[in-house]
Amino acid sequence: MIDEQVIAVLRASLSDDGTIIGQLIGLYTSDSPQLVDDAAAAIERQDWDTLKRSAHSLKSTSASMGATTASAVARELEQFAKDGNLEQSVATLARLKIEVNDAIAALAKIKFG
Repeated sequence: MIDEQVIAVLRASLSDDGTIIGQLIGLYTSDSPQLVDDAAAAIERQDWDTLKRSAHSLKSTSASMGATTASAVARELEQFAKDGNLEQSVATLARLKIEVNDAIAALAKIKFG
């Protein structure tokens, strides 16, 4: 689910005809799966600092693109990383993968629809 109000504010603030929004969506689409992969690798190594950074980046970029659910789940993952909670991190990452994929699909419809 995408908060289209966020996209509308971006368009208005950038005086965008869709080009810049398309580029931002492209960046989110390419960068977010890598951040999810980085988080998964960090969990395997129990590298809490890397996990915190990946989750924080996903939280911020998702929020800026209106992917509010993905941002909220990333916020949870960031907290579990701060706590060093392996079990909850694994479970939350599984949810985050789904939310990021859903956000990418929804943003593609905005970009191309």
